[in-house]
Amino acid sequence: MVEKRTHKIILPTQEMPKAWLNPTPILAKMKKEPPKPKNPEKADRVAEMEKYWAPSLLAIEKSDAAEIPIPTAVMNLLIWAGRPTPLQRAYRLEQALNTPAKIFYKREDIQYATTGKTNIAIPQAYYAAKDGFKRLVAGGGAQWGTAASIAARYQDLPLDVYMPRESLESKEPHRVVMNVNAATVHGSPSQDTEVGKQMAKEDPNGSIATAFSEAVEAASKNDGAAAIFGNFYNTPIVFQSIAGLEAAAQLKMAGVYPDVVIGSIEGFLGLALPFIADVADGRKTGTKFIVAGSKYVPSLTEGKIEFDYPDYAGLMPLYRFHTLGCKRTIPLIHAGELRYHGVSPILSTLVESGLVTPKMYGQTELYESGTIFCRNQGVIPSHEAQYAIKAAIDEALQAKSEGKEKVILFNLSGHTMLEHKGYLEYIIQKKLELP
Repeated sequence: MVEKRTHKIILPTQEMPKAWLNPTPILAKMKKEPPKPKNPEKADRVAEMEKYWAPSLLAIEKSDAAEIPIPTAVMNLLIWAGRPTPLQRAYRLEQALNTPAKIFYKREDIQYATTGKTNIAIPQAYYAAKDGFKRLVAGGGAQWGTAASIAARYQDLPLDVYMPRESLESKEPHRVVMNVNAATVHGSPSQDTEVGKQMAKEDPNGSIATAFSEAVEAASKNDGAAAIFGNFYNTPIVFQSIAGLEAAAQLKMAGVYPDVVIGSIEGFLGLALPFIADVADGRKTGTKFIVAGSKYVPSLTEGKIEFDYPDYAGLMPLYRFHTLGCKRTIPLIHAGELRYHGVSPILSTLVESGLVTPKMYGQTELYESGTIFCRNQGVIPSHEAQYAIKAAIDEALQAKSEGKEKVILFNLSGHTMLEHKGYLEYIIQKKLELP
């Protein structure tokens, strides 16, 4: 007989959110708004943003509106790319852990790009095309490049992707998808930009920060090009909020509310924002928020909270955030999207305020958790998603030790069908090069 338990909660397409949430006014309500970006002494980096940002995107970046309406054309594209995504109950994982906790995970992994980053790329490409730009330039990791290549195809725009050189070599399947989608992929630092030539002498493996610098230079020198970004700025958080809004509606359908909300540094805010808004508005208290990151890139636990550049070469404005230093050489962890010296100012402010708790993990314990999840739920998680899974398992085991039932929600931000190298090390070679 087929089980009557609800394993998967599907939000009807017609009930998808009609507007994104803006994090800025949410933090303002809590009197935790981060300071505005500023210029270095000898350059007007704030004004220079107009050279590489699409005006519509820059307007969203600076907006104080509580909600940003989702254009119908963008909604249709998001649906084509896999939205709304299911919310699933991890019954088998709960049973394996023998925990009273109820574990729910948002299936952002099932989208075409194998990641929820299409949530960010699709609207950015739409607005850039709407503003008359003829080319896109993306700076970031392999998942971001893959999502950007899909979004660029939807708008029939050529795309240049600058991604860390190490990721280019270790995540070849992502590059194949980008190339199939007609993107030109550059390993950063490259010899294709002036900043790339200089950075190659200092950090040949590259990082998200070097990719940012090259994307900014490339877009700034091409009047018809707009840069698009998968992290750090407010705008990506706005666009990612659709995941959390869907999850909130789906949990309501299930008749529960999360006691704990968890995501990786890259996947946290998009899922958590509606629940943080509940705290800001006084509708809920006591919700625990956990953001998970790498102990090898401990920006949230060891970084300084100060004004720094988001990019390696200092072509962007200065922002206040947890930073290890924009020229920090980042270890070669498998979660390439987390090879970044800092975090978004929004996330930094929430952690500084104490509302969000950071947890840092090594790679071996992550692969152990990812393997447990796969063997019970049938999904092999991306390297980035492992961080959220590890934190969720820890919370479930804590609930077991305390004998408390709690509702845990985490973001399964990607699967790993395009990212196999780390699992080969863990399963076949029996040892990770960086444990």
